[in-house]
Amino acid sequence: MLSPREHHFYVAIAKFLFLHPEHGIVSVGDPIKIKDAERYGLSPLILYGITVAGLPIRWMTFTSVDQPRAFRDVLLEAWRNAEGLRGQPDILRINRHLAAASPALVRDMAKIGIQVEVADAKEKSLPASLRSAQDSSRWLLRKHDGDARPLTGSTQALCRCAQVDHDFRVREDHRGVNSRAVEARIRQWLTLPVQVPVPTATGGLDWKPGPWLSSWETSLPPDQPRYFNLDGFDGSTWLLTGEKTPEDIVEDDDFWDDIDYDNASEIAKNLVACWPNPPAKVAECAGITLRELQWFTSGKASLDRHARFALEDLLGIEFDERMGRYVEAGPYVLVAHKPLAIKEVYEGISGGGDARPCEIVPRQGAADPSWRYILINTYGEPPSLVMAPRGANITERLPELLMNYDGIRPVAPEFYRDVVSTCARACREPAANVREMKSFLKRYEEHWVDCSWQPE
Repeated sequence: MLSPREHHFYVAIAKFLFLHPEHGIVSVGDPIKIKDAERYGLSPLILYGITVAGLPIRWMTFTSVDQPRAFRDVLLEAWRNAEGLRGQPDILRINRHLAAASPALVRDMAKIGIQVEVADAKEKSLPASLRSAQDSSRWLLRKHDGDARPLTGSTQALCRCAQVDHDFRVREDHRGVNSRAVEARIRQWLTLPVQVPVPTATGGLDWKPGPWLSSWETSLPPDQPRYFNLDGFDGSTWLLTGEKTPEDIVEDDDFWDDIDYDNASEIAKNLVACWPNPPAKVAECAGITLRELQWFTSGKASLDRHARFALEDLLGIEFDERMGRYVEAGPYVLVAHKPLAIKEVYEGISGGGDARPCEIVPRQGAADPSWRYILINTYGEPPSLVMAPRGANITERLPELLMNYDGIRPVAPEFYRDVVSTCARACREPAANVREMKSFLKRYEEHWVDCSWQPE
């Protein structure tokens, strides 16, 4: 199982670590584009990492971008100094970017008996090794078991912390592994004899840096305000997202001081998850890209004023001055896709469950063979409709997801057919949703009884 020995080798701009002339090594709470980082005086670092294939054993080192190291020098250092790697492997797996950047690597490794294999586009374990290294690197400057405060302020100090981290993680009883099977494999791996690498002459940089080093930047949202924060516990410096709170502001626990907040993105996220049309269509209708919609609904980025107004209008989101927050105004045709989303939207439009939702079926004739229709009959507010696919697990869960569920109610066939046709029209395009439901409600205005809407 452990033969041939295989290592993953990866190189990238560090996603969470930068160098600052005053603060030294700075960790970022959320990834930041290199150009945006420059505004804070931050310089990028190159992360070089090696992971034992299939095991949580990793070694890392770093350099500034203007002083890159030769691949073979990094590899030889790791195989000599990283106890957990057990020396050089039989197979060294790299991605296509490293292969293109260093055409001589295959030849150089073959000279010392190592086969270089280039992972194909569907390979998942190699990218996973890189992601894990990126994520863990931000904590390298934190103190280790019983150690004093780590040295900070230079790339060399960071490299020493990375070496200490490797040594710490391969010690007996300090691996942080929950799986007995994985722990057994680690123990078996660490009993292997070390394959000492053959010393080779160095001849300068053996690779060419390129945009692939920071390919992770392409998925980042527009930058948000950030500020430096010194961690008093271990002395590390972080660049955190948000506005720094003045130290002289006295916190007040009064609930009403905190009631005004911007919850529009959270509401939009749940509504988009329940919208009859795909998110890409919703974004297009609002005049934004799918990525911008995803950034906004995940709270990673804001929208410009006009785009936000367009999205709020499309999704029927309004600001309730009495409540001091945004609300789902509706009325809607919703589709039950995700349990949590439909539950959250229902509780929003029903004021926390102040409704008697029920499934409607025709008194005579056959029901729709594909969909079941649930009327959200709210007290004092216009009703909405939920379409639930027949036979789906979520449909069977609706009685528990929709608070105060009131079972099945037979209605006039004409009314049932109007519900089905209204839902069909509302599903044609994102902008038709609220519009068609408002037209539907106008046709049945006389069915309001005691602030509650009664179906036929």
